[in-house]
Amino acid sequence: MMGRLRSLDILYLFLLCIVYSLRIVRSLGILYPRESESREVKSLDGIWSFRLDGKSSSDFENGFSEKWFSKPLDEECGSGEVELMPVPSSFNDITQKKSVRDHIGWVWYETTFWSPKRWFQDEKNVFIRFGSANYFAVVWMNGEHVTNHTGGHLPFVADVTNVVRYDRPNLLVVALNNTLSQTTIPQGSLYQPTDHSRYPMDFTSQNYNFDYFHFAGIHRPVYIYTTPKIYIDDITIVTSYQTDVAIVSGIIGYTVKIKESLGSNSILDEAFGNCIVAIRDKNGHKVGVARTCSGIIQIPNVHLWWPYLSGPTHEEPAYLYTFEVSWILHGRNIEDDVYRLQFGIRTVESTNTSFLVNGHPFYFRGFGRHEDYNIRGRGVDLVHLVKDHNLLKWSGANSYRTSHYPYAEEILDLTDRLGIVVIDESPAIGLRSTFVQILPVLSTTSVVLTEFGTPLDVE
Repeated sequence: MMGRLRSLDILYLFLLCIVYSLRIVRSLGILYPRESESREVKSLDGIWSFRLDGKSSSDFENGFSEKWFSKPLDEECGSGEVELMPVPSSFNDITQKKSVRDHIGWVWYETTFWSPKRWFQDEKNVFIRFGSANYFAVVWMNGEHVTNHTGGHLPFVADVTNVVRYDRPNLLVVALNNTLSQTTIPQGSLYQPTDHSRYPMDFTSQNYNFDYFHFAGIHRPVYIYTTPKIYIDDITIVTSYQTDVAIVSGIIGYTVKIKESLGSNSILDEAFGNCIVAIRDKNGHKVGVARTCSGIIQIPNVHLWWPYLSGPTHEEPAYLYTFEVSWILHGRNIEDDVYRLQFGIRTVESTNTSFLVNGHPFYFRGFGRHEDYNIRGRGVDLVHLVKDHNLLKWSGANSYRTSHYPYAEEILDLTDRLGIVVIDESPAIGLRSTFVQILPVLSTTSVVLTEFGTPLDVE
């Protein structure tokens, strides 16, 4: 996954994570699933089975003791009513039940899917990836625990190569807990009144110090995807430009990391193979090449990335190049890997008086925005996304702030294509702990570092 990184202040890094630099495109081994000659991506979005776990705060974990992860939810003896639940979406407003809308605690999702036998025959790595699940998720495949994740707004991935089946349907089960506490980001607390003349015995409400509804669910796309056994794990791109007389040249510094498996910490060097890098313009023409996994590529007569309605009149806004890298192995009978990543060539600076994009003052015209939509809550919806951004452009806006959490990669990719500047926040709104007190939480929670593009996930 890519992002562009430069923090102005260490406090903002942890508490606001509003990162202004457009110069860095970086990932930490969680590249967005994209198909290529060597990779296949299968969407698991659709209508899943869903049910609440427990009727009160005292029995929210029945599903774990009864092993609901081991078979389809509707086959569980006494597991209760199973609902139909679209993924991605928030579960709160999908049914007509107040108990679902206001539920606090564990819920369970389940679906099945088939895997093509060619993945096994071709000896592919197989990964499962969630765009986000709010707030704490536990994932099983075919009854085997594959991963946990804390934090409701960033992607997570698990290697399921040795778990996935090819001779019968695969069972995917997710247990999800939306409870907020003093050790979550954002923070919250549970309220259980003692006046039982006014409240039922098991009444519990969730209190929090922010002014929007705490939607919960599998909010972003779910993919199962493949890579070759040795694959491209991480891409870092740093862009700038220089002017020589009348010629503007783009400068692209890059690093590509190669890995043998998701769980392995070993990064292969170029003794094992070569990276072949091509930079392509929007028409697909090669404008720069290299044959190393780390280096600098210079592009003469470059098209810089400019924000919508904010660049020189002769420049096209939101111009994106494609970084295409192929990993070619030396003398081993293993498939090569190919990955492509769109990016803009641009710089950002801040002075005492101005915010500069490519050396030009940029004036923020826009809004604070939420991902919320009617019925679907915070679930990614491409129809609404495109309509919303058409309205933004129609209004003359060139930017917005993500109030108050990291947005979906699909949204940030779209804004990159449209030239919309995004201040992408962390979910650390309404914190009541001091900075020192919150550090242990940050050590186990995903932190997002981002700006005008997709986020960088730091675990």
